[in-house]
Amino acid sequence: MATFNKQILGKVKGALGEVTFRQRNGKTYLSTRPGSFIPGSDENSVARREKFSLSIKLASAINSVPLLKSIWDKNTPADVTTFNHIMRTNYAMIGSGDLSGLVKLIPSIGFNVANPVVTLAPSSVKVNLDAIGNSAGIDITSETSIKLVLVLYLSNTSDSSLSKNEFVKFISDSKPIDLASALEFNIALSDVESQMYSIYQNRKGFFAVVTLDAAGNAVHYSNTFAG
Repeated sequence: MATFNKQILGKVKGALGEVTFRQRNGKTYLSTRPGSFIPGSDENSVARREKFSLSIKLASAINSVPLLKSIWDKNTPADVTTFNHIMRTNYAMIGSGDLSGLVKLIPSIGFNVANPVVTLAPSSVKVNLDAIGNSAGIDITSETSIKLVLVLYLSNTSDSSLSKNEFVKFISDSKPIDLASALEFNIALSDVESQMYSIYQNRKGFFAVVTLDAAGNAVHYSNTFAG
């Protein structure tokens, strides 16, 4: 059983499900339990493992997007890894096998996007947003472009050989910043991604827009929105 010394999934030691936590040099490390370990089969144990497994998958997906990781890196406390900070931040938003609309692709409060319209299809993802306006603090003299980041959550498949859920990550092409005009992003899915989309019955996208300077560094970002 895991022991939580601080806030949930802050500094952790011990075991939770099939994962063991270790503390070294102020950082938390995760490893799998020995093969001889027999996990509990009761409903609560299964639900706890599913929640923990899904939180790891989500954190891995977010952490593997360089643009998102660069933002989390700047907002991660010195005594935890970026991966663990992402996982800790989102853990409470995860059920035993589902994600809520409160999932955070971004670690801190960003600017709001107005009237997002999301169209998910097997071949593409389309997102329309109202003009950002001047209240987001964006400086168009130094912030030259904007991108949409998408983490697509797929779940519920009848194919027992596949995982119960999967994440697919996308980053749109850069667009010039125009604070007075509506934004439209189109992301094409590859053949493999389209097949995955069709295999899973439930699909949910988590989105954020990020402004970039001339060197391609993230500057401002929106709150996460779902569709």
